[in-house]
Amino acid sequence: MFQNLVEVAGETLDLIFRQIDAGQRSGALNILTTDSSHPIRLAEQRASPAGQGSNWHCQAGPLPIACHPYMTELSELFSQLSEDVQTALNDLGWNAPTPVQEKAIPLMQGGGDLIVQAQTGSGKTGAFGIPLVEAVDTTRDVIQALVMLPTRELANQVAVEVTTLGKHRGVRVLPVYGGVGYNEQVESLERGVHIIVGTPGRILDHLSNGRMSLDDTRVLVLDEADEMLSLGFWPDMREVATYLPKERQSHLFSATIPEKVRSLSRFFLNEPEFVAIDDGLSAPQQIEHYYYVCTATEKDPLLARLLEHEDPESAIIFCNTKADVRYVTGYLKKRGFNADQISGDLPQAARERAIQKIKAGDLKYLVATDVAARGIDISDLSHVVSYAATDQPEVYLHRTGRTGRAGRSGVAISLVSGLDIGNFKHMQNVNKIQIAERKPPTEKDMLGRVRERLQVKVEQDMRRRPPEEMRYAVERLIPVIEEMAKSHEGRKDLAGICAAYLAEDQPETTITTEAETPASSSQGPKSPDEENRGRPRGKRRRGAGGGNRGGRNSGGGRNRNR
Repeated sequence: MFQNLVEVAGETLDLIFRQIDAGQRSGALNILTTDSSHPIRLAEQRASPAGQGSNWHCQAGPLPIACHPYMTELSELFSQLSEDVQTALNDLGWNAPTPVQEKAIPLMQGGGDLIVQAQTGSGKTGAFGIPLVEAVDTTRDVIQALVMLPTRELANQVAVEVTTLGKHRGVRVLPVYGGVGYNEQVESLERGVHIIVGTPGRILDHLSNGRMSLDDTRVLVLDEADEMLSLGFWPDMREVATYLPKERQSHLFSATIPEKVRSLSRFFLNEPEFVAIDDGLSAPQQIEHYYYVCTATEKDPLLARLLEHEDPESAIIFCNTKADVRYVTGYLKKRGFNADQISGDLPQAARERAIQKIKAGDLKYLVATDVAARGIDISDLSHVVSYAATDQPEVYLHRTGRTGRAGRSGVAISLVSGLDIGNFKHMQNVNKIQIAERKPPTEKDMLGRVRERLQVKVEQDMRRRPPEEMRYAVERLIPVIEEMAKSHEGRKDLAGICAAYLAEDQPETTITTEAETPASSSQGPKSPDEENRGRPRGKRRRGAGGGNRGGRNSGGGRNRNR
């Protein structure tokens, strides 16, 4: 056995392979590439017994790479791409497309709109990234494609991958997101970029201030569309649409396709083709079903974490016993959740008050037994949570049937103990429902989710106020914030302010019927922001939705004095 470490340029990997004695049954060669155009990566060659060749294995590297020493022949689909993109694919070690790439790339290149249901890790970034970089005209320093997604982390990740795909063609990609300074983004925009990858809020900031133009944008991609809606980005997405040309391609990628995502597709897309990667999935589902496996001691903190992560508009939490109803209600209230209960032990007047509160939007979480919840008619619950999962098929259907009503989307979550998983899966088979298991969100996931939610709300509220007024107020408060943040008590006060601010009102996550169905007139329906401000409507400057080509208005356009 031997190991040699050799520094080489990425273009000359095939020149440094060592001969392994025929008598050696195994050997190894480590190759470290330090070519400035490639990420550092490490591969290892393990020699098989004589006469059986050598097997190559990746040891490390931030990107998937080809571990065979010689360039592998590309698949038929990839071999039809430009030489520059083929070179980029070999840099990444992509010799054959993933299923989502194999289906989506030809359809995108064919010119139609797409809805693609694919999970994270399926290769969906390449599915839209490859056609985007292929279509860019690098002789024109204008924004030709826009990718909108929910978080800054995802924006950075996607921008890096699309940059790698387009680097040999000279495609310039800019990640755009909030929470960072404007200067670097503005300088890049002034120099000229071809593809924008970013969050709707910061994109809208640049558009409304005249720093960015989408007049030449011909392709729109909505990535992780379900997450963008969950975080409250719908008003920003609707506003960004008014800056887009009528004639364009639009594509929507999402892990789940509930009704709210379908409504989003009707707003942005024109007669899209639906592509599903998961086996047995042929159409979108109105209610999204999933479950978490947990122990008895994990259940309470998991419930609290899920409610904070999901941030439902309204939800019923089902328990199997009256004692559990009392316990769960108390547990949630102690942790600041807006929760109340109904059970057979409560007087009728108290039960009716709780029901009226959740119908009026004054109560977010209603904890109930199945018996107490009978006859309750709440048309717009966003979530149903089974604190104690049921193994009875008819009970599960009754519970989950309380969400996803009247054309709205819904989410059904079940907390299942390891001992009950067999019965729970039997219930799925009887009801012919596919319920996916999910991993609980981590503390890092939670912090990122709350930060993004706070950032979205701040950006939306700041855009509703005169810029000069906000600039002065912010500058005045920065020293106050810095002083408060020096002490633990001060940080607690700041956290309390943020918590109260987030609790003031819910983000707008529902696409209304008026918004998704374009009006035939030149004026679309007013957005809630415009109605609140009482500002007059102006005629649209540009067309909005992909489904509204030919001059139909997609709702919410304003004058653009750019």
